[in-house]
Amino acid sequence: MRLQTVMQEQIEVVRKASLQGNLIETNKQLDKPAPASLAFSVFRVNDYDLQIQHNEALNLACEQIGIERSATEGFFDGTLGKKLVKVVPFNHPLSQLDLEEIKKELKARPEEDRDVTVVSLGKEAAVDVWLQDWNRLRKQGQVPNRIEIIELRTDPKYGKFFVHKPAKAKVKIERKKDSLQVEVEDFMSPGIIERLNVQGGVLRPQIRDWRAMVDSVMIDSAYDGKVFNIALSDIPERKADLVQGRYEMPVPKGKTTVAVKITDMLGEEVLVEKTV
Repeated sequence: MRLQTVMQEQIEVVRKASLQGNLIETNKQLDKPAPASLAFSVFRVNDYDLQIQHNEALNLACEQIGIERSATEGFFDGTLGKKLVKVVPFNHPLSQLDLEEIKKELKARPEEDRDVTVVSLGKEAAVDVWLQDWNRLRKQGQVPNRIEIIELRTDPKYGKFFVHKPAKAKVKIERKKDSLQVEVEDFMSPGIIERLNVQGGVLRPQIRDWRAMVDSVMIDSAYDGKVFNIALSDIPERKADLVQGRYEMPVPKGKTTVAVKITDMLGEEVLVEKTV
């Protein structure tokens, strides 16, 4: 009964919103946005709430990879050969927090000696450092629970599960006397657009500002091509806030390579370089 009431309320909101004529095509904002579909998936680009039908995607991924599901396993999703498998929800990239949860679970199972395969859709840059440290003592097979990653967008064996189009950015980098001026003119994340298109209905979310797809912007004013040293970072404190997109900062004397790293809401990074 409660669910029916919620659905009826959503239907009424959509009905009223449809009477607004061309409101969707203008820059006007509703005080309280109407739901984008009569379901329980939420698609808000700027607050890590990009949802897809996880159970359906999980089943497809397990079938594609060959994971044997386990009905009795509480934490892991199944096995792949002799390895335990953990599938990270596809509404966010694999993070260090996800790996720490696996570490915590393995610690609670001191007799568990199987290695672990983690399946994800995207991963944060810090994951590679975490994994390198974790697997260092496990290279010789003397310590159990080595962890490997199957990242579905880029994995050479299973990458065809998702057709991945990389994110792109248009960035203007200029030196003006002793200052460096950087402007992100445009950014496009096909991954985010594709997920939003899954949601239909009259009020399907539309992205009018590229900044809604961006989690952070970082700048290295003297990039050596190997180590990214952050000289300026733009990471909004609140989920509802957007990055600025325009930046001015001191520039080193002489020629220097400026690198701008843009990370979208799914954890995908775009690196733009220019020597000025």
